[in-house]
Amino acid sequence: MQKHQWIVIVVVLIGCMFSFSGCQRIQKIVLSEVPDPKPAEMVTVPTEPVVPMLEPETPAELPMGPVDVLIYTGSTWWITPQAAAIEAETTKSLLQSAGIQVEITESEESVSSWMLQTTANGSVNVLISYGVIPNSVYPRGNTQPDGSIAENWIETPDGDTILNQADYLGWNSTGDSERAGVPPQEWNIANLPSVGSNEGGALQNLMDIPNISLFPGGSVSVSMSVTPDGNALTPSLVNFDSHRPLSLNQLQGEWFAEKVFASDTGNPQATYADPVIARDGNRGRLAMVHQTALEDNPKGEVAAEIIINYLLSE
Repeated sequence: MQKHQWIVIVVVLIGCMFSFSGCQRIQKIVLSEVPDPKPAEMVTVPTEPVVPMLEPETPAELPMGPVDVLIYTGSTWWITPQAAAIEAETTKSLLQSAGIQVEITESEESVSSWMLQTTANGSVNVLISYGVIPNSVYPRGNTQPDGSIAENWIETPDGDTILNQADYLGWNSTGDSERAGVPPQEWNIANLPSVGSNEGGALQNLMDIPNISLFPGGSVSVSMSVTPDGNALTPSLVNFDSHRPLSLNQLQGEWFAEKVFASDTGNPQATYADPVIARDGNRGRLAMVHQTALEDNPKGEVAAEIIINYLLSE
């Protein structure tokens, strides 16, 4: 064998050796085992305990400030709560347009707080009620015939005034309408029993006039005619029938008819009057304004006109 043939054989053998080595490396890479991925670990996120949503509480009514006029609508008699609310809003709107500070409250506690703040404060203040005097200022059942918050309030020289509309002033207390058992939609003068826990005693004690009564003698109601003062001061007032007018001839002591807006004669000299302001000398006042049983009178307008044009006109 010639020399160059050996060289060829050697080259071929070397080439095979490299080829075999390369194939082994490729196979080694391809067949090498890749470790199975570990399953992802579960991550637990701590959570806050779920607190159920609570309904917001109705805010308590704030203590009443020393406004000029306070209108109490928490309890009514001889006028439905809905009608009283409308009359109250009418009065409030008219008073505010005249620059008078006024608030409406359903809270008898606010009434007592306000009365205590405004007693002997040197200014005229007016409480408007709708047939009910709150227990908080005159305890129910005439249990405090003297020295009640309401009596002390009208016995200072401020000229403070309780202006009552609808039923007999002071006859009913807070909650009396619930005791009657007669739903408002069935109210009329024939089926409204005498359920007032004060009855006539409240007015007698507030005025210190024994036996004064707002029951018109011999009739259910008395026709009221507007007086000259009524025409001048209360343009919304028209003739109407009053079920609980003030009997002027029953006034005693220093009580007198300070202003008569309507009467059975159409003049200040009369037997019965409504609307009317009675005053205790130079002290406080009681005003009866449309004391009627479920009648559609312009209560809101007339009350506002009396306050704007007379009580707070100075």
